[in-house]
Amino acid sequence: MESLAAALVNDGQTTIANALLAHYREIGVTNDELLVYLQFKRLIDQGNQFPDAAVIAKSLGESTNAVFQRLHEMLAKKLLTIESITADDQKIHDRYNFDGLYDKLAVALKKQPVSTQASEQATSENSRQKVFRAIQTEFGRDLSPIEMESISKWFDEDHYEPEVIELALREAVLRQVYNLTYMDRILLNWQKRNLKTAAQVEAERQRSIEQRLNSAPQPQRQTGANAGPKIPLFKLGEDQS
Repeated sequence: MESLAAALVNDGQTTIANALLAHYREIGVTNDELLVYLQFKRLIDQGNQFPDAAVIAKSLGESTNAVFQRLHEMLAKKLLTIESITADDQKIHDRYNFDGLYDKLAVALKKQPVSTQASEQATSENSRQKVFRAIQTEFGRDLSPIEMESISKWFDEDHYEPEVIELALREAVLRQVYNLTYMDRILLNWQKRNLKTAAQVEAERQRSIEQRLNSAPQPQRQTGANAGPKIPLFKLGEDQS
């Protein structure tokens, strides 16, 4: 067998459902995201469950940051999750799971009319992407896949409102602590105090400020030589003659 043909056989093949190629735009997958998915699927099919983004970037002729950005968007759209599994060596490893992409494809193939629920889901995904972008902007760097997954869990498992997450981000930035662990502690603290909405958080903040002001010691009046000028006791408008 010719060397080129042997290489083609040894590298194996990646099979893609035609339905995905025909309908990927309908489920919110962009052309760039599809290419990234295909490259990841190629390596996953070869046995690499957590491919290096740098390898993908080299294949696509893009930067690693660009690949991370595509992953970020796919996580936000619930097309991708990152799981931790125990491998044969009994060590815990991460892996990419693109089942969400096919779950959405299955729904699209049913050709159900756009409903209020679908509209609400789209709004939710837009809010989620806004939070991802806000955190990335304030941190001044691209988020790692693990960080993206942590943020997704705030939405999917903890059910924090996007506005509440943004308030936690503001608190972290004010204190110049640029990590998700600190934000998570803030969110847990609010959750324990049953502060579930941005309005409740802001109201509690205002109440705390007023409480501190009311409990602050009042300035004492000075007497004797250190006392300031006396204030006349007469009222404005009275005859002062």
